[in-house]
Amino acid sequence: MEDNNISNNENTEPSSLDYEGRWKRALADYENYKKDEIKRFAAFSKFNKVDAIRDLLPLIDMLERALKEVPAEMEKSSWVEGVRHIHEEFLRFLSKESIRKIETVGQGFDPKYHEAVGRADESGEDVVEEVRSGFITNDDFIVRPAQVKIGKIKI
Repeated sequence: MEDNNISNNENTEPSSLDYEGRWKRALADYENYKKDEIKRFAAFSKFNKVDAIRDLLPLIDMLERALKEVPAEMEKSSWVEGVRHIHEEFLRFLSKESIRKIETVGQGFDPKYHEAVGRADESGEDVVEEVRSGFITNDDFIVRPAQVKIGKIKI
């Protein structure tokens, strides 16, 4: 009768080869476990970072809205330049974290990257206006889709 690869020939003890085989399998299982845990931790860290960055995106939205509404006479003021620098610094921070803005205006509408929130009077199915910026990681993970307006189909 054989049990778990241990040979029991009438009062013989398991051989050292049996122990060595079991030890090697256990070691391989442990190494695979360590690799799996490293992958799980990396994925957890990435999603944790993305969640924290999502909390910052409304600040970028507010800066972009403020910069769009600057009166022409204030365009060159130091206050407006300061707001521009803060906005650029936010975008540099995102870039260091491997996150970039999603290209929108002039691009074909792609529901993976764009969320259509309206139609404009222009013809075609391309994106004609960005309502809210979208962001994506360098490995193509959508942090937040861009809200866009697309053209109306003219027949």
